[in-house]
Amino acid sequence: MIKISNKKRLSLLRSIEKARNSRVISYISYSPMDDYVLIPLYKQLCSIGKTEKIDLLLHSYGGSVDIPYKIVNLIREFCDHFSVIIPFVAKSAATMIAIGSDEIIMGPTSELGPIDPLVKHPKYEEMWVPVQSIRLCIEFMEEKIAQSSNPEMTTSLLYPISDKLDPWIIGDYEKSIKASYQYAETLLEKNMFKNNKEKAKTVTRIMTEKYFSHGYCINRKEAKEELGLNVVQADGAMWDIIWALYLAYDDYMQNKDYSFIMEITDDIKGVERY
Repeated sequence: MIKISNKKRLSLLRSIEKARNSRVISYISYSPMDDYVLIPLYKQLCSIGKTEKIDLLLHSYGGSVDIPYKIVNLIREFCDHFSVIIPFVAKSAATMIAIGSDEIIMGPTSELGPIDPLVKHPKYEEMWVPVQSIRLCIEFMEEKIAQSSNPEMTTSLLYPISDKLDPWIIGDYEKSIKASYQYAETLLEKNMFKNNKEKAKTVTRIMTEKYFSHGYCINRKEAKEELGLNVVQADGAMWDIIWALYLAYDDYMQNKDYSFIMEITDDIKGVERY
């Protein structure tokens, strides 16, 4: 991979700003997002100040169920028009950030995903689990018992699994599922579908219930034509810049112990590494 200097990376950021007449914040994360990201985000927003348009260049596989709503509301305190640029992956909680924008800029490799935020495993603190996993486990056991010719035998065989499902864990995960639905519907109603509450409800239901794989790829065509999201297709020179910038960040973070990087174009001091 060709090495790209800090100066060149910031030049690519400025090129996007010039083409879109906006201020760009890059948020590239390789770890689950949580409340800690709000601190550097607020610092960067204060550096930019109140402006008409903010674009968030976003790469993330998701995180806490509560954080997307906070991120969207914080950014909207500083702008009139908010867009999300997805060079590669914005899954789960990151998808919730995207649907809280006014428009989503997507290219050939861009992916949204099902709204299935992650929660920390209560025993293995370093493990993050999709909230749908517990519900699917319960549904699997119920289905096997219902279909069994010997329900008592099947129940006894499944007991070692059910015995590990602490009621507190089930309740907490179920609460997270309901919270993700509430946040997604609210974000759509207040922003992208603010004149169509029924559409907001329909799309929320699809994105929280239709897809079984946490990693399912919702590409730009599906996002626009099937879900009806306000997707702007990035092609040609604009996409080349976006993709080159993502590759630059990916290269920059290789072999570095950063969980995420956040950057604006003011100067090289505008980069936050965590």
